[in-house]
Amino acid sequence: MKNWELVEAYFHNKNFAQMEIDSFNQFVEKKLPEIIEESGEIIPKIEEVKIEISDIEVLKPRIVEADGSPRTNFFPMEARIRNRTYSSPLFLTMRLLRREVEQDVRRAYIGELPIMLKSNLCWLNGKSEEELIEMGEDPKDTGGYFIINGSEKALMTQEVLASDRVMIAEQAKGVAAEVISTRGAFKGRVRVTRKPDGTLNVTFPASPRKLKLFVLLKALGLKTLREIKDAFPLEKEIENDILVNWENCMVKNEEEALDKIGKFVAPGQVIDYRLKRAQEVIDAFLLPHIGQKKDDRLAKAYYLAMMATKAIERGCGMRGEDDKDHYANKRLELSGKLMEHLFRYSFKYFIKDLRFQIDRTVTRRRKLNISTIVRPGAVSERIRFAMSTGNWIGRATGVSKFMDRVNFLSPLTDLRKVKSPLNKNRELYEARDVHGTHWGRLDPIETPDGPQCGLVKNLCLMAEVTTETEEEPIEKLLYKKGVKLRKL
Repeated sequence: MKNWELVEAYFHNKNFAQMEIDSFNQFVEKKLPEIIEESGEIIPKIEEVKIEISDIEVLKPRIVEADGSPRTNFFPMEARIRNRTYSSPLFLTMRLLRREVEQDVRRAYIGELPIMLKSNLCWLNGKSEEELIEMGEDPKDTGGYFIINGSEKALMTQEVLASDRVMIAEQAKGVAAEVISTRGAFKGRVRVTRKPDGTLNVTFPASPRKLKLFVLLKALGLKTLREIKDAFPLEKEIENDILVNWENCMVKNEEEALDKIGKFVAPGQVIDYRLKRAQEVIDAFLLPHIGQKKDDRLAKAYYLAMMATKAIERGCGMRGEDDKDHYANKRLELSGKLMEHLFRYSFKYFIKDLRFQIDRTVTRRRKLNISTIVRPGAVSERIRFAMSTGNWIGRATGVSKFMDRVNFLSPLTDLRKVKSPLNKNRELYEARDVHGTHWGRLDPIETPDGPQCGLVKNLCLMAEVTTETEEEPIEKLLYKKGVKLRKL
């Protein structure tokens, strides 16, 4: 019992829901502007019209009364009592251009965003115990949840495989090196497979079936055998596989390699269009996390060579398989990440609706201005529906759930539940087992009976999940310390 004072101090000073609050704050402050930046220009079918969007602003929660008047001092308790959603208005700067001439500029209201209790935008943030009691709140309440139509809703943390990490697995027809390449909303699975005879194939979204790896390497700019050998280590086993694949590679140059891909993605088209389309597919869908420009193709070739090296090493018994159940290969998506997925989907629908409204207004020869083409419901309805039903994008269900208030511990377990996306109707013995890396992170006892056993877990009370960090400051520090970038 010597350490009990330390444990008591930890729970006294730490908020149980702090990681959820930090995640939501990061979504509002960093990810929202990034999502807006992804769609900087909206160009409808009518070519002469263009809309530029920038500077999203999220105000503090407010309520609009029946007579249309907004009121700012809208606290969570009022939302609970009146069966309202505790949400903030979103404003966007929109510029309407026609033939490159500015027609209209407006700070447009585009919808409502539900706000997490105790986050930076919440009225309860930074209040003392006395102030919280005055506002009708329990001072011991942790926050970290939302109020939708008067109901308290917690978002269940989702357990997913780590993106942009190469995983080696045995398959019926050889060895596969897989990576889930992620950029924004797009997730593309890239797989390099090695057959027992040493031949290497590659698959990625929109790629031809049974595409030879060396054909793709030539299309990416590694033209000669010497350049390809330089991309791989010097081991004899790897060199043997390189020579086998070089002999089986029937294309002679980069153009032929691109045309082979082009014949699949644009069949029956002229050669110039086929080559252009093949380049577009490679840039957009092959390893997008590395980049989506022409300059990134050589970097993609070296990355594919690294994946092939791992597959060859596994095929020759020089390395082991990767364990998908190891917690280093997993990531937990907290409320902020889930809201990011949902907002990105809702905002894409908003842009699609905006294009439709512009086309309709111009076709009917009505006056075109921002106030007539913006429909705020396009964003608000989709977010509210997903948070009310728990049906998220990507066919995930049960993501949001009612907060259980039976006793003080119930909401704490709700906020720390972790849900796996695996199918509950399948046996999946290994995924349901307690893995060694769960120790100190996940509670081995707190899991439900029945089909969800082992797939719905709970974080330990003292476990913490860090938020996503940017890579650039670390890269700059490494270069400053003398790390040199290999010239590709």
